[in-house]
Order: sequence, then structure tokens, then C-alpha cells
Amino acid sequence: MAASQIDAPPPPKQSIWAAGCVLFRHGDEGEPEYLLIHRDRYDDWTLPKGKLDRGESFIDAAVRETLEETGFKPKNPRLVGTVAYDTTAGNPKIVRWYLARAGKGSFAPNSEVDRVKWKRLPNALEKLTYRNDREVLERAHDMVLERSAGTIYLVRHGWAGERRVGDADDWRRPLDDRGKRQRKALRQMLQAHPITRIASSDYARCFDTVKPLSKRLGIPIEPETALLEGSHPHRLVSFIHELQGETAVLCTHGDVIEDLIGHLFAAGIPLEGDRVWEKGSVWQLRTVKGRVTKGVYIPPAA
Repeated sequence: MAASQIDAPPPPKQSIWAAGCVLFRHGDEGEPEYLLIHRDRYDDWTLPKGKLDRGESFIDAAVRETLEETGFKPKNPRLVGTVAYDTTAGNPKIVRWYLARAGKGSFAPNSEVDRVKWKRLPNALEKLTYRNDREVLERAHDMVLERSAGTIYLVRHGWAGERRVGDADDWRRPLDDRGKRQRKALRQMLQAHPITRIASSDYARCFDTVKPLSKRLGIPIEPETALLEGSHPHRLVSFIHELQGETAVLCTHGDVIEDLIGHLFAAGIPLEGDRVWEKGSVWQLRTVKGRVTKGVYIPPAA
């Protein structure tokens, strides 16, 4: 990973910043169970979280809010990722999630939460009210089962007009109107998943594809040479290996994705979907110990 980062543009001033924990314990049969909370005010089932106090860090807010709402102190929290969505009032809300084992404690009804339930994954997913929470819980469950498990969202940049042969400034070529629609669709899709890192080729069309996602989540874009056009697939394989335990969005070019998917196919990695990589599309790759174990193709939405 390049040492330098491109700072994320400031999120909208009306953004609401919050943090929370996915609390787990091992049940009588050794299966992980997750703590869900019920809020009487909204009549919903969700995961414990709350807004940051002034000057408070995300992890401190996650621990404090979880203890206040559930009575259980989170132990050894580690980052699951950041998601974003719009509130019913239309304000963007950004939530940074952590996975933590439940420490000693007991629940007592309070001003925020009137009930809690410990549930195994299938029942928890069915019980949760919001899609974002289900995405967070599924990622957290993967981390419980395999500490090094990660997810890579390998994005091909959006449409950017026609390449002109011999153009020395091709790296500056911006997204066209179709590409701008695609980046909006990509932001909407990817912001629902808990993201920890965003990296990109420094070509304008790649950087601009993930810039709105970076702004919404408050996660800086990291320039990465392994994602540059013409990069050897082994460089990308090595880079992915460095991302153990991360949920990373990587934006690159068609030739780089073609070479990587060809490499994975030849290695016998299960890949769901056609061997294509359209502009604005995503290959979602699961990793364990930095090695891809399976993948699924997500076609462009626009």
C-alpha cells in the first residue's frame, strides 16, 4: 500500500456520526450468539449504537453506548467497518461498527432499550429490522468464524468516454455522464456494506469512481500501484494478501481485473457469474488469510 493517502473530502456538515458494537458470546452448544436490542420508541430490532460525544473517538463511543444500552461491557473490540445511510429526516448518518465479545453484565430496561435478545445468526438476520444491520452482522459473523476473513470489492471504473490512441494524458480522462450515474449507484450499493479501506489507481476515472463513497464514509482513498493499468496480476494478488481481515474497496482497470479473474479461475477458485468485468461492475471476493476463497460478479446498476 502506498504510504501517502488522498484525504477524503469533508462529509456533508449535516452528517450524523455514530458508533456501535456487534456483541457476541458462545452459546451452550458453542455456536456464536449475537445481542439484538429492541427500541420501544421506534418499535425496531437493531444493534447497539449511538452518536459520538464532542471530542470522543469512534471506539470509545461504541463501547460507551453499548454498555449504556445493554449493560454488557464490550471486550477486545475490533473494527468491522463503516456504513452510511440517510435518516428519515434526510440527513446522512455514518456508523462505525466494532465486533466485541460480551463481558460481564446484565440488561436492565432503560430510556433507549426496553428488551434484548441473544440470537444465532439465521434467527438474528430474520429478526433485524434494517438491511444495514444485517450486512454488518453477516460481516461480523465471518470475523468470528475466521479471524483473518476479509472481503474485497474489486470495482472497475465507470464509463469515461473513448480512449484516444497515443494520448499521453489518458490518465486524466474524466468520467462521462454515464460514468457519473454509475458512481452514484456504486456509492449507494457499497455504503450499505461495512467498509474499512478504499484504494484506487490514480487515474482520474478510477479515483472519481470511488470519490463519492470516500466522502460519504469519511475514509480516505489510498493510491495503490498494484491497481494501475498494465499492472501484473501477481502484484494485485500480493496486495490483496496484505489486506487480511479488511473489507476493502479497490478501484482499477479492466485489464487488471481480467488478469486477476483469469488467475483465480485457473487456480480453481469458485466464481459465481460470467467471466466479465463491465465498466461500473464489481467482483465481490471473500478472502481467508489474504487468499481469495470465492467470488461473485455484480453487474453495473446503471
